[in-house]
Order: sequence, then C-alpha cells, then structure tokens
Amino acid sequence: MNIKQLKPTLVWKYFYEICQIPHVTYNEKGITDYITQILKKAGLKPQVDATNNIFVTKGAKKGLEKLPTVLLQAHTDMVGAKADNSLHNFDTDPIKTIIQDGWVYADHTTLGADDGIGVACILAALTDPSIQHGNIEALFTTQEETGMGGIKSFDIKRIKSKYLINLDGEEDLHVDIGCPGSIDVHSTIPFKRENKNKPNTTALNITIKSLLGGHSGQMIDQKRVNAIKEIFDILMLINLKYEIRIINIERSGVAKNVIPFACSVDISINTEDLIAIQEIVATEKSNLQLEYWEETNIELVTKKISTKTLPMTIEDTKRIIGIYNSVFNGLYTRNQKFNVPETSSSLGLIETTGNTVKSVFMVRSPYDNAQRKLANRIVQTFLIAGAKAQADNFTPGWLPLQDDILTKIYCDTCKRLFKKDPVIGICSGGVEPSFILPNVKGMSGISVGPSMENVHSKDERLNVESVNRFYKTLGALLKNIH
Repeated sequence: MNIKQLKPTLVWKYFYEICQIPHVTYNEKGITDYITQILKKAGLKPQVDATNNIFVTKGAKKGLEKLPTVLLQAHTDMVGAKADNSLHNFDTDPIKTIIQDGWVYADHTTLGADDGIGVACILAALTDPSIQHGNIEALFTTQEETGMGGIKSFDIKRIKSKYLINLDGEEDLHVDIGCPGSIDVHSTIPFKRENKNKPNTTALNITIKSLLGGHSGQMIDQKRVNAIKEIFDILMLINLKYEIRIINIERSGVAKNVIPFACSVDISINTEDLIAIQEIVATEKSNLQLEYWEETNIELVTKKISTKTLPMTIEDTKRIIGIYNSVFNGLYTRNQKFNVPETSSSLGLIETTGNTVKSVFMVRSPYDNAQRKLANRIVQTFLIAGAKAQADNFTPGWLPLQDDILTKIYCDTCKRLFKKDPVIGICSGGVEPSFILPNVKGMSGISVGPSMENVHSKDERLNVESVNRFYKTLGALLKNIH
C-alpha cells in the first residue's frame, strides 16, 4: 500500500511528495521550490526570503471574515540519520516509506515527519476546498534543526496574526504551551603527539555502534547510550589499569541535536596488555546490555589495526579522557509539573582534526538563565583543563502562559470531536514560537501535531490514524476559532 492511499488523502499526497525531495538542513531549496509551486497553483502569492523561508497569506472564506487571523507555522528541514549499513544519500535520494501496523516508517533512515507532516498539513489546509477558515498567514521556516536559523533571519514584524499554531508537535491529542531554548558549547582541545611509536605496542580500534540514538531533548531521560560518552567511559576503565595513548577519534555524531549512536577511537597499547584490554571491553558490553535494556543491538568491538599516525602523549591522553568523563552530559533537572525533561546537556559531535579534538554540546532549558548556567559549567570544565570552549547560538525558551485562550479553544475542540481532554504540556525540544510569540504583541500560541516516535533516529515513525485525527482537529479549529 502506498502512503498516498491513506486518509486524509490530500495530506498524505503532500507528505509523499515531500519525501521525494531531499531536504536535510541547509539543503531546503528543493522543498522551497516545491511549496511555492503548490501555493502559486492555488492562486496564492508566496514570498521567499534569502534564507528560503516562505510567507504567504490567504483570505477568509465567505462569512468567516470576522474570525481572528491565524498563523500556521512549520519548518521545512529534517535531520538525516540512518542505520550503519544504510547506503541512503540524504543529498540526493528520496525517503522510502513503509506502512506497518498502523505506522509509517522509512527504510532504515529518519522519516522526516519532523516536520514534513506539519508542512503537509498546512499545504492541505491552504488548498483543501472543504476547510472553512478566517484569514490565514502561513510561515514555512528553514534551518530549524540546527539552531533555528530560518526564524532568526525572518522579519517577524510581517506577522499580523492573533494566534499562532505551530505544527511541530509530536503527540496526538496533546497541546504544548512551552519549550526549551538552547545553547551550543563548542570545545577545542589542543594536544601533542609522540615523536615516535613506543616499541612493543599495538594499535587497537574500539567501536561502538548500532545504538538507538534519537532526539537529544525528547529522549535525554531515556535508557539510551550516548556513543561518544561511552567510548570515553571505556577509555577511562582501561586507563585505570593500563597505559594507553589515543591515536585518533573518528568523526562521530550525526548532528548536535541527536544522541550519537556510533563512535570509534584508535588507541596505542602495550602489546602484552591486548587480551586484558579486550576483556575489559567485552565486560563493558555485557554491563551495558544489562543496564540499558532498550538497547537491544549494541555492537561493541575491538580490532587490531595498522596506522602511520603517531599517538598523543600519555599526558594529553589522560587529560582528554579526564575532560570527557568530567563534563556533564544527560538530564540535569526534570519539570515536575509536566513530567518532562527540563534542563539537559547532550554531547552530540566529536572529531580529531590535526592535533586538536573538537566537540559540540547542546544545552537545553525553557529557562534562559538555567541553560546559560549549565553551558557555563561545561565551558569551565574545559577551561580548567587547559582547553578552549565557548557557548554560542543562543535560542530563548518559551514559558507557558496561564489561562491561555488558544489552549482552551484547542482543548474544547478536541473534547467535542473525540470526547477526550487533550494533555497540556511543554515540548522537550525547541520550537519556533519561542522566537515568534515575544515579538508579536498580544499573540498567543500552541504547538500541536500527530503522534510520532523516535524522531531524529533511523526508527522514526508516524502514526497513521493520528494524522487523520489531527487534520480533523485543525479544520474544526480554523472554522470555530474566536
């Protein structure tokens, strides 16, 4: 069965066509052209800015001119993550979709439902003759997944709406009224290499892969192994007993906002210690399988290698292992009211470049002061150890409003349609209302969407029936908003 045969037909048609267009972050020109073509065909006049954001307006249906103007907003880029054995090229290949047990998956890659399904729903709302609505503004933004570059560059003063509906939510019958902001921490650790290889040594590669990965905000509190942190845990265990030198840390991590699911390091060891070190790694694999029961496919292997690259000095090896074992990674505080991750840090990227180790952390919190404090703590850890680090690319948090009228209207709509009260909460990942709402006077907003799971990972999936429910809710909301 093809996803174009699913209902609502128009939404799934657009989502199918979006899947045919490569659109990872910074490669959004193709999907921008596609969206503008659809809108122009519908008689609308989309405006595209220098960052490929698309802004368009549509007048009210007859008799609904007095309804308040609504902004529908979604982002056009996606995270490109895939299984270790996948040959998919996110720059050129379409996303292959699979329907199974009421869910839509991709073929061992991210699906791009975050936020392709939001884009598809907006396009449907703008072109579906059965949707009754007042005046609509629609905004399709770019570069959301790497720090919200699109919305940062957009002229928000153009927005005139009273209400904002962000379609980047990930849970059916759920309405988000807040989200974390974020700060990136970039670190650079210089090191020295030995002048020559020590006699009677062996080069050994240690690789961990086939982990679950996933969204580093939404899943930071789940039992998922961060591959980069785990590699340094293993190096620490080895270095407590045996002399080792790091040769190279391979470029690891998909993106700063994805929990890394693979990492690989080359080390120089005394040949006589080989079997004992391999036993330490094997024991650690067993311990991981016991502790992280959701990680059912852990691959943690060692192999002897041949390399001409000289290892770091033993002093710098110890220093780098110490830094990455000391620096904070994981859930820092939990929001007790909404029972979701609140303040957190995730080590997302690392690589050896020349004689430096570079890495990127993403710190999140809905409280701007809390994310700055944790980012500064991470920066200080590097500075104390003689490394370089800085916090940048700040995005603000979105704090919930009390007694928000749009939230009430959405909840009433869901209750009327489905006889069920939706859950009110806050997102675990950043969304663009954190930029829009403070800059449009008197505006209130929500973030909503159909159910999806395991976003930012090869196991991402989108629930079919929830798309149908969500589109019905959106249509009813646009008709009855006040």
